[in-house]
Amino acid sequence: MLVQMLSRLVKQYDINFKVLFIWGALPGVTITPKLYRQWAIKDANLTADQYQLVRITQEPSLAVLTTGQQTWQQVVNNIENAEQIFIKTWGDHYTEHLQTSTPPINHQVKNQIRLQDKGHYAPANIFFAGHWFVGVDRLYHFEGLLLKLGLIEHATTALLPGVRLENTADTEDTAHCIANSIKTKITQVGSIQSEPLVVYLSLRSPYSYLGFVQAIDLAKRHHLELIIKPVLPLLMRGASIPMVKQKYIYLDSVREAKKLNIEFTGFVDPLGDGVINAYRFFAWAELQGKGTEYMLACFRAIYVDGIELADAKSVDKIMKRLTLNVDDARAFEQDHDWQQWADVNQVALNKLNLWGVPCFTYGQSSYWGQDRIPLLEKEIKSTLSNG
Repeated sequence: MLVQMLSRLVKQYDINFKVLFIWGALPGVTITPKLYRQWAIKDANLTADQYQLVRITQEPSLAVLTTGQQTWQQVVNNIENAEQIFIKTWGDHYTEHLQTSTPPINHQVKNQIRLQDKGHYAPANIFFAGHWFVGVDRLYHFEGLLLKLGLIEHATTALLPGVRLENTADTEDTAHCIANSIKTKITQVGSIQSEPLVVYLSLRSPYSYLGFVQAIDLAKRHHLELIIKPVLPLLMRGASIPMVKQKYIYLDSVREAKKLNIEFTGFVDPLGDGVINAYRFFAWAELQGKGTEYMLACFRAIYVDGIELADAKSVDKIMKRLTLNVDDARAFEQDHDWQQWADVNQVALNKLNLWGVPCFTYGQSSYWGQDRIPLLEKEIKSTLSNG
């Protein structure tokens, strides 16, 4: 999808692209490779439909992949040729197949090492002026840098952010506005639609923070019930996430927050006790009708206010600020173990064939990642208008 988009746009860029073929993501980066592969193809087709690109109808066989990789060594290195090879490979258009040879393998190995040495781990990635831009979704930021450097005359209209949060002042950050607005009822009695908006999130995930702020706004504007399903961070579920990936996620979230006008000033890692302290009171806050306010306050403590949630007193202060009785919450938690509902939420997420957060479901559809909220909102609008 990225080479298709770049093939369209490259003529307006005053730079030359060098295309480096690699095999895939670095080993150990993908948590569940099989599920990730299924999701990646589904997600790629969402991008294809959004930008009128060639869709994926089947995965290429090993023989076809080998032919495409071999062919790449025989053509001029540019975006246009890369696009044609990708289309032929993923469209199974090769009538003759080439055998594996050493040069293409060596090139891919060297390029994989080069990717790692420069500080990244994933394919479909642009590296320019010390910055990384992964996939079609980050071309908006890439063009922003090109504009800043005077290498393009204007940004591509189609790449402008699809999410424009309404009812928020330009002079205030979105998260702060929403934090104030949800002090009133998010939905009017009798106006809640039949299908709820469900969000799976983790306090340690900056993308969950960005997605949650947008989900609150989305539910409010469309009068939807918002159901929050927190899960444990991957690192507390025994997964291993390379530091290079953690670093990129943080830096990418910062620029996404700026694009979305959501306040994001730092990160106080809640891993371990911070997550536990916050989660143990969530069910009580939800029972009191303040689950959304409580979770947003915990997110803001981590990403805005620089508060250490590993200190139980910090969570007590959040509870008191929301007029939630801490003693009653502790008594409730004694008989309602937070780990039980966290496990139930994780099982529900697994049944969606997803493993990471944030994830959003509406009706029978599910989306992974805060990048897909524009598509989620489009479906919500379509469903409500037809209902």
